[in-house]
Amino acid sequence: MLTMSAVPYVTALIASWLGHVSKSMLVSDLGPNSQLAVGGLGVAIHEFGHASFAFLFGHRVTHMQLLNFHYAESGTLGSVEHTWNDHNVYQRLGNFFIGLAPYYMCSIALYLLQKVLLHNTLNFASVLKTTGDFEFNSLSTIVSAVISNFTNVFSNASWPMIILYFVLSVMIASTGYDLSSEDLSTVTKGVTPWMIVLAIVSIVMVFLNLKAQMVSLISVVIVFSLLFLVQALIYILISMVVIKIIGII
Repeated sequence: MLTMSAVPYVTALIASWLGHVSKSMLVSDLGPNSQLAVGGLGVAIHEFGHASFAFLFGHRVTHMQLLNFHYAESGTLGSVEHTWNDHNVYQRLGNFFIGLAPYYMCSIALYLLQKVLLHNTLNFASVLKTTGDFEFNSLSTIVSAVISNFTNVFSNASWPMIILYFVLSVMIASTGYDLSSEDLSTVTKGVTPWMIVLAIVSIVMVFLNLKAQMVSLISVVIVFSLLFLVQALIYILISMVVIKIIGII
């Protein structure tokens, strides 16, 4: 069950690293204000991810600013502040997911854009069925599925919708995936209670002879985490190329 913590964390960290490179490129090539002019949508989705997951885990959101137009004064493009009950295990472990929330929220946003604008999305059920209980050779299946989806997703869409989709995708990917040190600090606050809950669940499932179900659950977590990662890397790289081209122009 260590996988249930390590895989989401590591995949989010990889996407965050490249997302940070993208945001730095945005600032260096197009200027600091481009973080809002170009990446404002990504920042808003990033902060909305923190807030929505905080609500989901019963935290009290005391402050939410999706976009800070006076970021030069405070040093933050957006912010979410929340409080929780330290005696409530559910709220404490929620910090693990609240810190990583932008990684998932940006991926969900891109998925919804595909569905609404392009009328085509990745068939998650098909990928899960193909990979089965995850093995390392399943990674190639996942990468192939995402790349195939990327190349085929535009088949049912008009050119105006395709252009709009690309513009919005760049706006999201250029800034949305970058996790701050405060985000990662929030993750660490939820690691211990999350690991304890996972250990208890693992023991119960073994005791009830549910090992097969446990393996399937772990496989689902791995597959979805890798799907989100491959998708994030593709769109962040696209945003970096677009930023560089605009900077040259």
